[in-house]
Order: sequence, then structure tokens, then C-alpha cells
Amino acid sequence: MIDHPKDAWERFLDEFYETFSVIGTTHYKIFICGSYVGKHFDNLKEIKSLISEESDNYLAFFESDFQKTYEENYIFKFDLLADFSNEIIMIIEHDRGGHILEMGIILAIREYLDKTYTFVLRDAPITLMLTRGGLLSPFFREGENLFYFNNIDDLRSKILEHLGFT
Repeated sequence: MIDHPKDAWERFLDEFYETFSVIGTTHYKIFICGSYVGKHFDNLKEIKSLISEESDNYLAFFESDFQKTYEENYIFKFDLLADFSNEIIMIIEHDRGGHILEMGIILAIREYLDKTYTFVLRDAPITLMLTRGGLLSPFFREGENLFYFNNIDDLRSKILEHLGFT
């Protein structure tokens, strides 16, 4: 974990309260990671809405929901949000973008790995570093913290099942 300046948590919590209210801190907090580009981000937004619709006790959010916290350093921002979250959901539909760097951080920090559930688009064009490395045991086990999906409907179903809504 990163050694943040003493006021970083206070600044983050101020922004969290502005965005979600103090009540949000009592919810089960799910940090959704994935591609923020085009249709991929639309899929992430659909999953965020799905989680919010299913339970008032769950709070799903993106890194982009926080515009003031660490805008100058996304690695620090990711670390702060990952540490604050109860769970991280990583959705991989391709291997271009910041979410792949975030996956590296998750693999490197055991506390983050232990609370991460990864959903990978079946037959997605992703690097061998993941398919023959990062997505394998001892990091991930299919059916436990690694799930493959075929389309957005399948992803929705797998997320609902994972969270115990079905």
C-alpha cells in the first residue's frame, strides 16, 4: 500500500460525503474497475446501476466518481479507493487501458487481491501476461474469484449470482 499524506483520507472522505453522503460509508462498498472507453464504459455503468437497483445496502462506484481526490496521480487514487472498498469488481473486455495497470496493482497487493472478483469477456483479445499468468492460480480460480462471460446479459447474470441476488 502507498503511504499517503496525512490529509489524503480527510480530503477523500470530504469528497465521498459530497458524492454519496455520510450514510454511504455504512454500505457495502464495491469499487468497479474496467475500461472507461466507449461501449465498455457503458457496460460498467450498466453493472453499477444493476448493483444499486438490487440493494440499498450496496454502494457501487467508479474511480471517475471522484474528481477532486488525487486527480494528479491515478495510482494514488486507485490505492485509496481500493483500500476503502469492501470489494473490487474488475471487468476485462480488452487489454488496452489503465484497468490493466490496476490489475497489476491488485496482483501485487494481497489485501486487494483477496477482495477482487474478476469478470473476463470470453475470447477477449488480452495479453498472454494475463491468460498465462495473472489470471491463473494462485491468483485467481475460475468459479471462485474469476468468471468468464459471453455478453452483457451473461455478465449481468454472473454479477447478480456473485452478489447473491439470484
